[in-house]
Amino acid sequence: MTEASKLRLLTATQAVHEQEEGALLLDTRPPERFATCHIRGAVQITLAGSFAGWAALLIKPIQKLILVAESIPDVQEAHTRLTRVGLGRVIGYILADENEWQKEGLDPASISIQRCAEVHQALQSDPSLQLIDVRSRAEWLKGHLPGAIFVPLLDLDSAVQSIDMSKPSLVYCRQGYRATTATSILLRQSSGNFAILIDGFEGWSALGLPLEVPSTK
Repeated sequence: MTEASKLRLLTATQAVHEQEEGALLLDTRPPERFATCHIRGAVQITLAGSFAGWAALLIKPIQKLILVAESIPDVQEAHTRLTRVGLGRVIGYILADENEWQKEGLDPASISIQRCAEVHQALQSDPSLQLIDVRSRAEWLKGHLPGAIFVPLLDLDSAVQSIDMSKPSLVYCRQGYRATTATSILLRQSSGNFAILIDGFEGWSALGLPLEVPSTK
């Protein structure tokens, strides 16, 4: 029997109780599925890509974790990968099921997903939208969306004060992976109005939309 197979299946109500006691809900689903429906306060890091690497950078080894996944194999994969990077305090898991969550009396949260073409048009009439770039400094220096502020994912805790929480904000990265993670963290820390630019910098560039390149002088 693998260690992952010993993990306890929790109800959503039990998971929320553990969350209130200090456990972190780690949602491993893809960005758009997480944004559509998730338990409030969960942090999203999708299994696709460098899941364990980002988890190791963003989560302390002493943190108790509850996995949110779409299937048992995903739970097993996530647990194995987390254990390899020293994040072994997984105390249980829940399977994502909006209907079951609602039956248990939970009010699942959602995050608005935006795409570059519509955002570009919206900015023409309402430039007050706050654009938040969570990519690395090296990426930022190569170009960013006009008027964006630089709040890299790895420095989110220390740089969050640069965000005006009174403004509606749109978070972006290269392709939406880091933006969803960053937005989930921001929503744990505040009640700001955040949305995700899901096609990110690459989508913006592909449409030939204007970019700004910061001066390095």
